[in-house]
Amino acid sequence: MDKLKKIGLSALAGTLASLSAHAGEMSVSGSAELSYVQRDNGEITGNPIGMNKNISFSGSGELDNGWTVSVLHAMNDTMSGNSSSSVSIGMGSLGTIAVDSGTGGYGLNAIDNIVPIAFEEADAGFDTGMVDAGSVVGTKNTVHWKLPTFMGANISAGYDPRPGSGQQADGATSGDTGGGQSGWEMTVDFSPEMVPGLRVVAGMGEQEGGSSGSNGQDKEEETYAATYAFGPLSVGYQYTEEDNGGSTNYETDVYGASFNVNDVFSISYQKGETEYKPSSGTAVTAKYTGISAAYNVGPMAIKFYDNSARDYNGSSGTDDDNRELNLSMSF
Repeated sequence: MDKLKKIGLSALAGTLASLSAHAGEMSVSGSAELSYVQRDNGEITGNPIGMNKNISFSGSGELDNGWTVSVLHAMNDTMSGNSSSSVSIGMGSLGTIAVDSGTGGYGLNAIDNIVPIAFEEADAGFDTGMVDAGSVVGTKNTVHWKLPTFMGANISAGYDPRPGSGQQADGATSGDTGGGQSGWEMTVDFSPEMVPGLRVVAGMGEQEGGSSGSNGQDKEEETYAATYAFGPLSVGYQYTEEDNGGSTNYETDVYGASFNVNDVFSISYQKGETEYKPSSGTAVTAKYTGISAAYNVGPMAIKFYDNSARDYNGSSGTDDDNRELNLSMSF
């Protein structure tokens, strides 16, 4: 019996060694952020000092046919679960298939606001910001197919069988989200080789059957943007339109510029407007303006932004200001 045990253990060890030779690698990365926030008088009643903990686990491996597999899981700030995840299979000339949940690396969410910034966008820190692209199809457990880059162009398509649903574990399904059927999106991200520094993006998406408040009509959105970098200066403009099928529609314009003063210090200015166009009543335009700066020293960065909002959330006379000083360290 002892001989049989030894033979069995030896065989198991050999099998595990064989598997480990083909197994992928996992790595852990993270960062810590400290912030000091200043807002309008009376808005801060507690401690303005905050701390954020970011830890993510990533892994990759290669199959016998040359395809690759990768996974990313980012923990939420309370370490009680993951905030975003992505699992992808790289198929060479066939492109990449991914199931993404909130990482923002695919589809419309990857190009929602590409106007250059040093730190944060002009609507950072407010309860309601600009209406960007990516809200129609959703961000949870969406399937994406990204083609290989061809002559500077990246083309991708996404599909969600139930947009707006929450993130669920394997073997489970989400509950009803108040109407709406499947959703799809397509994006093009083009950086022509013949025009160095230029980037042009376009994307559109649709949710069939809409959702709560859209009267069962389809929801549609589209966005177009261009940026151009010339030496230390980068400029950009983006337009986004969202049609909510009989409910409030939105049109957003964003423009701005960033400037690299030197290798470690950069500054930026961004301005954006979202026009709220209700099915009945008067349209209101929410306006956002922000400046930001970043000073990077190796794994440490000191960052700052000063943002203001006027008539935000489409409510006339609702104004706000938000400022933040941030210290981040990556490891």
